[in-house]
Amino acid sequence: MSGAIFSVSILPLLRPCLACFFTGMTIKMMDDYLDGPLDRLIGKKTWAADLQEATLPYALLAFSLAVIAEPTWSITLFWASYAVGMRGDRLRPLPLGLTGWQEALLLGVLTLSAFGWKALVTSWAAIFSLQAVDDLLDHQQDKMCGAANWATRWGVVETGLAAAIAIALLCYLDVIKLLLVSINGPLIVSILRHMARKEDEISGQY
Repeated sequence: MSGAIFSVSILPLLRPCLACFFTGMTIKMMDDYLDGPLDRLIGKKTWAADLQEATLPYALLAFSLAVIAEPTWSITLFWASYAVGMRGDRLRPLPLGLTGWQEALLLGVLTLSAFGWKALVTSWAAIFSLQAVDDLLDHQQDKMCGAANWATRWGVVETGLAAAIAIALLCYLDVIKLLLVSINGPLIVSILRHMARKEDEISGQY
């Protein structure tokens, strides 16, 4: 009986959990790679800095595993992350000729058309809430180095309120996605920090 309960309750969550994990790895590795110059300025060590150009193929490998695990979750979370990442380029023309908000809008339309409104709202709310909480935690550090930060731009109270609204929306629409994204976020950060320390220890031996 217990084995049957385990298979019913746990196994359906395995594929979404793997999709969250590998998509999160992809997003974090690419984010660290793009933030490389700023991280070097403040003395922050990342695994992407050690991998350098190899970051891209590793990120693509992780994303392919995410898509195999659960396509809808992985693609919508990745697109949401890309759209949220446009916050510093909302009005600046990008290589495709569109501004940041236009690219974000295009991704929103594609997500809605391909996966439906619920996948659009929940994935974007999940990424938004993670970024908002991260900006609240890094508010002082980002303020000193001039990095884009919602808490600096909007205010700490306003950013906290926006994050609370996104989390409440997720609790109503898809609490499982909220839990899996919230668990995998800190886990991925810890793993990549460990990898960065490990690379430093290896390089220090030579």
